[in-house]
Amino acid sequence: MKLRQLVILGLLVFLNGFIFTVLLLMVSRELARPVATPTQLSTATPTVPPTYSVTPPVLTATSVPLATSTHTMEPTATNTMVIVQTTPTQTTAPSVPTATPSVSGPTSTPGAPTATSAPPTATPTKPAASPTTQPTATPTTPSSYEFRYAGGMESAANCGTVYMKGKISGVGGEGVNGRTVRLRFAGNVAYKVSGEGENPGEWGFSPLASEHYHSPFTFLIDVVESQANPVPRSDTVEIQFSNCDVAGQFINIVFVYAR
Repeated sequence: MKLRQLVILGLLVFLNGFIFTVLLLMVSRELARPVATPTQLSTATPTVPPTYSVTPPVLTATSVPLATSTHTMEPTATNTMVIVQTTPTQTTAPSVPTATPSVSGPTSTPGAPTATSAPPTATPTKPAASPTTQPTATPTTPSSYEFRYAGGMESAANCGTVYMKGKISGVGGEGVNGRTVRLRFAGNVAYKVSGEGENPGEWGFSPLASEHYHSPFTFLIDVVESQANPVPRSDTVEIQFSNCDVAGQFINIVFVYAR
């Protein structure tokens, strides 16, 4: 019993000593810490930049001495007599030119005709044929060319289309292609090549607009070398057109090879 109490007492004494030792260590550790001394922040004083003052330069006026004019005395004029000996000169009167009038007469160069195929204006070149007379085609020159007009043209009234149609024939009556046929009327010129778009040797013209179907015209048809070189190769057939009601179509205009 006493032993137990002694053990308990010893334990208590041991615990008290342990606790005391721990507390003592804690206190000594706290005391051993250095005391923090507050550091005072330095207040920076702003530095004011120096100010510069511009002092304008003082201009010093310098006096420039004025130029002094020097008076130059004029020389004294002396009277000197100069004797001039005159030499007689002979004066020749200029000859008067004789004007020779030159008379130049105006020269006129006729302009080359321009070939166009536009519809003509209603300007008759010859008196209109009588309404009761059928137009006939007549050669205007004797047959002395490569081709001649064979005659036998046929005409009839036609106000649907006014046209001329014909053919170029060889010696045996066959159609000859590639020949140029020319139509002239009221200052207009048109060309067709036989066989182009037609039967062999045939050609045709429809030269008038419908508003000219009742206006008189004189049509001249012949065979030429070419459009670029329109030298006649046949006699000329003349057709007096008066009105489409009298005759508006002209067919069977045949040019025959004459050589």
